[in-house]
Amino acid sequence: MTRPVARSWESTGLEVLRTTDFDGTRLKRPGWYAVCFGATWCPPTRSFMPKFVARDGHLPAKLAIADITDLNDPLWDTFRIRITPTMMVFREGTPVGRVDGRRFIGLRNSDLERLAQFLGGEPGRAPS
Repeated sequence: MTRPVARSWESTGLEVLRTTDFDGTRLKRPGWYAVCFGATWCPPTRSFMPKFVARDGHLPAKLAIADITDLNDPLWDTFRIRITPTMMVFREGTPVGRVDGRRFIGLRNSDLERLAQFLGGEPGRAPS
């Protein structure tokens, strides 16, 4: 049995970012953000997204999804995304960290652990 393809990320409960939420490589949001760039047609992204969403409230950053389902979305080129999912961390709008997905694999739990370590690891504590 095949899984239905998600039509949008809105059902995750996370903020869904679009091209208009960025000014070049800057995120138009204050504070710390962990953003997962993903496409609804991508099986590794679809399997990773529930793990990413489960970290909401457990990391000292707001989690969001940058929807790059459309292959013509300029965010692909702006951030040089080659594989989805790819996670990026933004501090006061500036990108400060990145974990690229791997071909056919995407991202794994160990990548979420790297993200947690980068952010300081404790809920409610701002990264240094």
